[in-house]
Amino acid sequence: MDLGTIAVQDDPRFLHFLIGLGDTVTVQGLRGSVEIVLDVDGDSGTGGSYGGVDGADLAVILTRQSDPSADARGAGVGIRRIDQGGPRDVEPAGSAGLVVSPTHSSDRFELRLDRGLIAGGPGQLLAVEQGGTVAGQLRYLRAGAVMDESPLFTHRLATAAGEAPPLLDADAVARSPGAFRVVAWNVSDSSFHTNADAFQRVVSALRPDVLLLDEIYFSVTLEELARFAEGLGPGEDVWIWSLAEGGGRQRTAVGARGLSLRGEPTMARIDHPPGTLEQWLNEVGDEPEAPGMPPPSALARNEARGGVSATGAWVTIEGVDVLFVPVDLQSAGYDGSPRDRLRELQARTLNGAIAATVDGRPNAGVVVAGDLNLVGSTRPLDELRRGLGPDGTALEVARLERLRDRSLATWRGIWREDPFSPGRLDYALYRGEVLEVDRAFVFDAADLAPDAGEALGVGTMDTERSDHLPLVVDFRVR
Repeated sequence: MDLGTIAVQDDPRFLHFLIGLGDTVTVQGLRGSVEIVLDVDGDSGTGGSYGGVDGADLAVILTRQSDPSADARGAGVGIRRIDQGGPRDVEPAGSAGLVVSPTHSSDRFELRLDRGLIAGGPGQLLAVEQGGTVAGQLRYLRAGAVMDESPLFTHRLATAAGEAPPLLDADAVARSPGAFRVVAWNVSDSSFHTNADAFQRVVSALRPDVLLLDEIYFSVTLEELARFAEGLGPGEDVWIWSLAEGGGRQRTAVGARGLSLRGEPTMARIDHPPGTLEQWLNEVGDEPEAPGMPPPSALARNEARGGVSATGAWVTIEGVDVLFVPVDLQSAGYDGSPRDRLRELQARTLNGAIAATVDGRPNAGVVVAGDLNLVGSTRPLDELRRGLGPDGTALEVARLERLRDRSLATWRGIWREDPFSPGRLDYALYRGEVLEVDRAFVFDAADLAPDAGEALGVGTMDTERSDHLPLVVDFRVR
């Protein structure tokens, strides 16, 4: 790649960087790595000399390498602290509040560092204060050799460090008056079995009318979903469920509270058209993408056995039939990798199934939501959206922000050493000619004030039972 521009801004909580890389790449899955080497206190006497920066304190690593001397494709991001002895070992993104966006391939990326977590040593915060200067350099390395680097840049901090915004009260997550609420959540496989009470508390607090679940453990039954609904609090409204027949070991389900729900028979199990999996395998070959990963032929067998992890169910809302489709696409892989190409195929197959179902029904609503796993290209999203509006337009994408930090991240590692940045993996798509979004957000119970959590009956750690956060969208019928 050919390194391009870098821009820096600051606000009371974060340092922000926008970098141009001159080519469309997956920045958490590069061959080699990109580093942003930073002197964050403007003092050449602290830190160490590294990457062309005297007094460097920190290096942001975009694509971690298990063996930096090998010209291999790595995975994840992290930081290195730098002192007089040189750079230390790579630390996970969370230790410096590092967020890298987007997760999918692009030719430019945003990075955010938490000013309060950029520590120079135990208990020591670097002087990233108003009026201070941050200096740095952008580098691209392959097999340990510098292939390209930017000139040294400087940025004078315009803001004083500030506190995080206050924790949320209960009203912050209340439903918009007159809207119907949809919650979509990747419930993290077997965790839905073992931590059902935590999932119940979160769903009860959010009070959805329609609940879309993906990555349900394969052995979950309709009876178990009914028992789950019984734990969602007292009320006269009955929950009705539709559970996918396909999806392999990770299934999907639609639930509706006090509304008419009918499973769509043609989408109970969604299989790929004949010959498409064979064609995919012929095109991508059968070499594993990384050591320890199964070969594409194993993925093809699993996909043939289970079909696409998605289903469809109709719910009537204000006299309008809306098709709700929870989905979970293939994980892992970089732009153009076999797994990325499989995501494209899955999205194309699902798009065809939805198109056939709503054909001739221009007044029907459509909501598709779940884990799209966009860690390679954006082509799966494009394939899923296309041509599903009444006049052939694409489905619209809801913008969902975290309520306190305003990032778009829906996934974050829940174990400390996770190598990947928090990222936007879960999406909600909708037929904009029929439905409109009144409000939308990503919910994290950790953002609630203690009295709000108590009022809503949800614990601070309850959303950590999954590495994905629930999506909350309040819709209105046009």
